[in-house]
Amino acid sequence: MWTFVFVCLSISVTGLHGAFTVTVNPWVKVKENEGVDLKCSYTADFGASPRIEWKFKDLKGSQVYIYFDNKPTAQYEGRIAMVEGGLRFNKVTRADTGDYDCEVSGNSGYDEKTIKLTVLVPPSKPVSRIPSSVTTGSNVRLTCYDADGSPPSTYRWYKDNTPLPEDPSKFPSFKNLTYKRNVFNGNLEFPSISKLDTGSYFCEASNGEGAPQCGDTVNMEVHDKDNSQTTAVSSSLSTENKDVPSKTTLNHMLEKQYGVFLLQEVKLKLEIQKLELEMTKLKLEIQKLGQEP
Repeated sequence: MWTFVFVCLSISVTGLHGAFTVTVNPWVKVKENEGVDLKCSYTADFGASPRIEWKFKDLKGSQVYIYFDNKPTAQYEGRIAMVEGGLRFNKVTRADTGDYDCEVSGNSGYDEKTIKLTVLVPPSKPVSRIPSSVTTGSNVRLTCYDADGSPPSTYRWYKDNTPLPEDPSKFPSFKNLTYKRNVFNGNLEFPSISKLDTGSYFCEASNGEGAPQCGDTVNMEVHDKDNSQTTAVSSSLSTENKDVPSKTTLNHMLEKQYGVFLLQEVKLKLEIQKLELEMTKLKLEIQKLGQEP
């Protein structure tokens, strides 16, 4: 009975120490333009000279080998080198942020582990879109985006230099406001904007690296449905109507014009009669000439 237990324990311990295992530090952070070591160790059962390969997957999901067949790939030559216990970057850029897979194989064993590398970059001045004039009751969205911050920035919005809380209903000064603020994508949305939302707005981007950065301030006016266009059209029509004759005046003008046409018709008939008379005289003269010996 005791012998059986001892054998089982011996197998269990041997199994734990005999597994092909790769060990890494799964989270690494480094400032941009600095060097960094990505540590990757493995158990002895892989052998004295195991095959080691490194793959990189960027934030867009594109994956490439950076160390393959015992040497850096072409695009990483001069940037990385294998050192004892891992991979060394001479200098990193923000484009190096992503997942690094350390793959080890040997003696028919295989294992891999992933290191998430974050290259720290302070935020830049965010680009914001804030309308200057909107209509009450409409759905309005203000946007804010920092393209450089790593890790990605979170966002805060200000109205009249006062930070807007995430949940306005919890604060007496903001309880009548109905906006929705997303700290991760930078959107500030008003499902049904009101005149209470009129004010000066700007956004702030921060990621814990360097000073927070603020976007431009824009004054947003909220007004009722604009009737000025209708008024302008009406005014324009009124101005044009001043130059348009009344119905009575038009009738007089038409009657006068008609009288002119009648007079011209009479004159034309008289001219025709005169021509006919002249032709008759001409015919008689011709006949008279024909009768003479």
